Amino acid sequence: MKTRKPSRLAQGALAGLLTAVLFFGGSDFTTDTAVANPARLAAIKRVEGLHERKNRKQIQAMVGVNPASTPWCGAAAAYAVRKAGGKPPAGHNKAISWRNWGTAVSLKNARKGDIVLFRFKRGYHVAVYNGVAGKGRINACGGNMSNQFKCSNYRASSVVAVRR
Repeated sequence: MKTRKPSRLAQGALAGLLTAVLFFGGSDFTTDTAVANPARLAAIKRVEGLHERKNRKQIQAMVGVNPASTPWCGAAAAYAVRKAGGKPPAGHNKAISWRNWGTAVSLKNARKGDIVLFRFKRGYHVAVYNGVAGKGRINACGGNMSNQFKCSNYRASSVVAVRR
């Protein structure tokens, strides 16, 4: 019986997987730091426009807190991470809990789907990086942004951490 040789695509995929396993340490390979970034952004974009008053029950079922009475940007980030197959940090409902989660990345090396932590006068906010939005500005998508899931532009100078 004649055996078929794997296609170049299959060979490339296998080589990439083997490289990733070796690079990331075999069994320690997780989707948190390797490939899930775009899936986090996609998870937020799928629910963009849901409002904490009009869609309270739906948002509460998704993020696990009452969005009408609780700051929920951290819970929304956790929702995106879970949807992408990752594990959010302990205490994820508080934005500051994302400061040391995952791996640190500089803002100039941020990729779509990375977690971005902002510092404002009133406290911290966390969202999912969506790209550069002009000189000195970035676009990020998340929850509890004007009381809804939304993408907005922010000053890059307000970013205190980017995590992958």
